[in-house]
Amino acid sequence: MAQAAGGKKMPPIDFSDPQRCTLQALDKFADTRAAFSQEASGGNMVEAIVDVRECDFAGKDLSGKVMSGVFLQRADFTGAKFTGIQFARADARSAKLAGADFTDTNLYSTQFDGADLQGATFENSILTMSSFGKDENGVWANLKDAHFEGALLSSSDIGRICQNPTLLESTRKFELGCRASR
Repeated sequence: MAQAAGGKKMPPIDFSDPQRCTLQALDKFADTRAAFSQEASGGNMVEAIVDVRECDFAGKDLSGKVMSGVFLQRADFTGAKFTGIQFARADARSAKLAGADFTDTNLYSTQFDGADLQGATFENSILTMSSFGKDENGVWANLKDAHFEGALLSSSDIGRICQNPTLLESTRKFELGCRASR
């Protein structure tokens, strides 16, 4: 069984819910999740949990949605547009996000471990405390051709991202300012 943030076990996916993979599902408790994303993502606000794991939202414009605290593991958001939204403390481990546009988005403490982020844009986004490491199967988040120009990151965040072997050398050097390996 998958684990949520904080090590809590995730419930099984309810494939019988016909509304689970709709755009309207993302509106569930949106204002509450935007303000209290830590409680929602930790499972402490059961009524506000939005679980779109393994759903298909490829190519959708989600710019008006609140993705904070959403469980989107293994979901397909290839080419989706998330510009200027709240996406804090979401669980996007092993999600398909290639070509996604996160320009001007608050992605504070979002888990992208093992996600396919090839060609994703994070320009001017808040990425403090977000993770781009390995998933439970040891697969790195794919950051090939991802762009981070103007993204807000601490030096320790940059140090962790720079460990990702999928980053292009030009991104390492010119966008993230990674130091040469010792």
